[in-house]
Amino acid sequence: MQLKAVSDDGYAGFLSRLQSAFSANDRRSLVSLVQFPLRVNGSGRTRLYRDAASLERDFDRVFTPKVRNAVLRQSAKDLFVRDQGAMVGNGELWFSQTCTNERCSPPGPIRIIAVNP
Repeated sequence: MQLKAVSDDGYAGFLSRLQSAFSANDRRSLVSLVQFPLRVNGSGRTRLYRDAASLERDFDRVFTPKVRNAVLRQSAKDLFVRDQGAMVGNGELWFSQTCTNERCSPPGPIRIIAVNP
């Protein structure tokens, strides 16, 4: 369940953290910005990464140069935002406010929810 409302400042701040992690090639920080299970769509199929260890194993397959470039080129003012969250580039990566319980109260942190390498 995703919380559908978040301030633009929250998304801009998250994008900045994401860009810093990609710029520094900081894999640990990138993985810490993921909501599990993470949905990865590619090659005509969907894969769910249920934990950090499985994502770390396939890190380069998920966070491809295409995804990295889309994130680094994205400006906060041009983020596409809808009820499912914020889209980077042409859909290479999505992030959203997460929920910590059924009521989403209090709301959880913003995290990466899907990648389309």
